[in-house]
Amino acid sequence: MRFRNPGPNGPEIMNVGAPAPKKNMEDFIKLSKLVPDRKFNLYGLGYETPRLAEINARIGGKVNFIAPVDPEDMPREYKKHRWLVYTASRSVNTVGWPMALVEAQASGVGVYVQKIREDLREYVGDAGAFFDTPEELVDVIRKPPSDSVRQRGFAWAEQFDFRRQLSILTDLWR
Repeated sequence: MRFRNPGPNGPEIMNVGAPAPKKNMEDFIKLSKLVPDRKFNLYGLGYETPRLAEINARIGGKVNFIAPVDPEDMPREYKKHRWLVYTASRSVNTVGWPMALVEAQASGVGVYVQKIREDLREYVGDAGAFFDTPEELVDVIRKPPSDSVRQRGFAWAEQFDFRRQLSILTDLWR
């Protein structure tokens, strides 16, 4: 519920997470170069961030590297964005079910996830979409998500609110 905000979103594009090889954030940098008229923000945490910043500079990427943000400030950060483009590596393929996807959906941000495994469809439902390569997203991310996409995201994210599951968890602990 902390992230649920049906208000308008800003025009930017985001990606989040630790910039480990399994996240394939190089594809986010490539996408930024393909869509130079949009602002791309990477909320990367960890020691690999300088490596990505070097790649961004070397290939002419347009990614802004955002300094770490306190968790309580992230709802405001999501609202700056139209889309979350969540990249992942097929060869490493150890990305789990990232909370950022549901947080984004609850914030009215459209979600695109790199297609690495079929089980991710269960996690994003019909409130998110998948892509193979950055080139597939060039035209899509230039426009905001439709109202129906946003509404599906709000509805989908509701099921992940811990308060709805709290009684089940406490019963299991007993």
